[in-house]
Amino acid sequence: MNAMATQTANWYAKMLAPLESNIKITIINRLSASLLEKNDASKKDMSFFDGLSDSWCDNKSPEEETASIRTARCQGKTRILEEF
Repeated sequence: MNAMATQTANWYAKMLAPLESNIKITIINRLSASLLEKNDASKKDMSFFDGLSDSWCDNKSPEEETASIRTARCQGKTRILEEF
């Protein structure tokens, strides 16, 4: 196990430590079941990632969006500083 994997495993262990035993057993059962499943690429649940795509549905290209952000910037134009 590389250092990053060890660090991640330690992070999860710390996060799960305060949970009740029955919840930990449920998590262990789910992890075990996921390891025993056949790895079928078409069976993976991608609904989480599907929800992220097309979340900005205004049909603007990235270049158009960047241009509109840059034109909307008004740095230094809206602050009115008064002399003391």
